[in-house]
Amino acid sequence: MSISVVYDYTLSIKVRIIAIFKITKLFQLTMISARLIGVIFVTLFSVSIVAQNVSPLISDPQELAAVEKKKEDVFKELFKDPTNLSLLFEYANLSITVGDLEGAIGVFEQMLIYDSELPRIRLELGVLYFRLGAFALANNYLKSVKEFDPPPEVEAKVDEFLESIVSAENPFQWQQNLSIGFKRTTNGNSGINADFIEIGDFLLEVDPNSKRQSDRSTLYNYSFSLDYDLNHPRGDNVQYFFSYGADRLDTFSQFDVQSNVFSVRRNFNLDENFFTFFNLEDPVFAPNINLLRVVLNRQEILRSGRISLDYSGQLDDGSSMLFSYYWDEKIFRLGRQKNGRINGISFGQSYVWPGSQALYGYRIILENYQANAEYEFYENYGLEFSYSQPIWENWQFSSKYSYQDKSHDEDYPLFGSRHDQMESLRFNLLKPMGVCWSLNLGLVLNDSRSTINIYKRRANNFSAQINYQCWK
Repeated sequence: MSISVVYDYTLSIKVRIIAIFKITKLFQLTMISARLIGVIFVTLFSVSIVAQNVSPLISDPQELAAVEKKKEDVFKELFKDPTNLSLLFEYANLSITVGDLEGAIGVFEQMLIYDSELPRIRLELGVLYFRLGAFALANNYLKSVKEFDPPPEVEAKVDEFLESIVSAENPFQWQQNLSIGFKRTTNGNSGINADFIEIGDFLLEVDPNSKRQSDRSTLYNYSFSLDYDLNHPRGDNVQYFFSYGADRLDTFSQFDVQSNVFSVRRNFNLDENFFTFFNLEDPVFAPNINLLRVVLNRQEILRSGRISLDYSGQLDDGSSMLFSYYWDEKIFRLGRQKNGRINGISFGQSYVWPGSQALYGYRIILENYQANAEYEFYENYGLEFSYSQPIWENWQFSSKYSYQDKSHDEDYPLFGSRHDQMESLRFNLLKPMGVCWSLNLGLVLNDSRSTINIYKRRANNFSAQINYQCWK
């Protein structure tokens, strides 16, 4: 038997198989042993009845049914000509389309019995075993492809898969980030943006020292994240995160702030056919626990514990969607009347600008806060818009506008009704500097307006930070 194979080395994670078989001599069925013929039929039969082990590549029921019918027709032809490599390849491709990766593997393995020197088939087997989590077999097949001196782009893709196998076999993946920088602010003392304060029937002039004053500060931040792969067929994982941040002022050190954050997130990668809210592709359900501690001038002022339920995925238009419900318990050490809990929901989408790498999106926030004191009860409505894109020489530009409208249910003692509006406009420029280092430049414009003058604030902050991410 002499068979020449023309194969395309182009590889994608969806395993789009392209092959052309040319049979140069008539294959003699009688030259194959009866035992080998039996193996062929047993393999094909087992393939035909195996349960699908991944979601089909086709979501439309009619199209899927048509592919299943085609698969059955090819199977019938294989009974007549079980050694036809072209038919075997077609059957394997159809099996992949309907989600039967194990069936495709059975056919590809059989093809190697006829001809062991088929690098394209070895490549496809390596990818299929990788998708099924059989990393040892995937590793062997992918390494064998390199023995056939493949094109550089194919060898690079094989190396990527081999690196992914090393990562996949280690259930723990961790990352650290350290940043140091400085900030220039127009309101280092958290001063009031008003000339007078109205208390009842009295109008009091604000002390100049209580108005906003500029200052400089040093910024420190350290974060650590750990991902634990649960070795679940869906690809579920648990994410742990910890961060420490500090903002130390030069002049107004009594306003030095430190914060600690710890969170645990469990990601459930759901089956599209099982969980159909919003008809998302690749849906993920993620419970999340977040703990926050804030220290002002070495004295703890706030503790917060948040539980959130996130649901995210891809929509048909290519956008990403995130829906979240959260419950947040807040404890204020210096004002127990403010202690309470937030119930909130948020909804957002992000899009990739057609024909570019620009990313833009929005988020809507609805919150209700119930505190110990009724005048601290409020309803909050928020809106965010974001935009980012690469610009010149590897610089990454990003921006975000946020608006909140907070209305308190009861009048404040001595001050009357309280209604706050807060706006923030943020700009960032990120520049990679080698493998481990990056430079982050930021500008933030904050404006807080209120019917009560003591809550009026305005601040413009400029910051520059150096980030380091490489750790052995």
